Amino acid sequence: MNTLVLIDDHTMMRRGLAGYFTQTGRWQVLGEAGSQEDALTLFETLSAGPLPGVILLDIDLHGSWGLDLIPRLRQYYEQKPPALIYSVYEDYAHVKAAIRAEAAGYMCKSQGEAELEMAMDAVLQGRIFFAPHLIVKMDAVSDILLCLTKRERQIFDLVQRSYSNRQIAEELAVSVRTIENSLSIIYDKTGVPGRKELEKL
Repeated sequence: MNTLVLIDDHTMMRRGLAGYFTQTGRWQVLGEAGSQEDALTLFETLSAGPLPGVILLDIDLHGSWGLDLIPRLRQYYEQKPPALIYSVYEDYAHVKAAIRAEAAGYMCKSQGEAELEMAMDAVLQGRIFFAPHLIVKMDAVSDILLCLTKRERQIFDLVQRSYSNRQIAEELAVSVRTIENSLSIIYDKTGVPGRKELEKL
């Protein structure tokens, strides 16, 4: 039987997914966690047993970054189990961050359990699986980003993560006025009228 670990800070989401996959008769849920700290404790406990088939991982865990858990899996397993992201976020910045973290795939919570199980099966087979509409979006945004400078790409990524102009300025150690000027250039280059549209790319 395929094995699964659920890491999501919404209790009802975890219970719903656990119930669904258990009822299929194809999956055994080895454990659940709702925070980064609880997940690490769970990995420590599970490390004495067989390697989990799939770790289903949310990005936002009570304000902590769920993707930080992926590299830490090597502390508990010689062979890192695949982590499939299941998130409400569908923007370029979060998907790109998941790729950098070496996630095995990315699915959105707007998609149903059957689609999610298809992705899990693919990951079990050693394939990388991203929701098809995300691949289209990534390709389109990648083309747009070719016209941006390195600093403009940094600002773009932070906008996509909902940073305010002041937060971006603090992150990059520049003035708010500099960020405002850079955003005007980014709007022109990407052909969007403002921040809301840039966040949706």
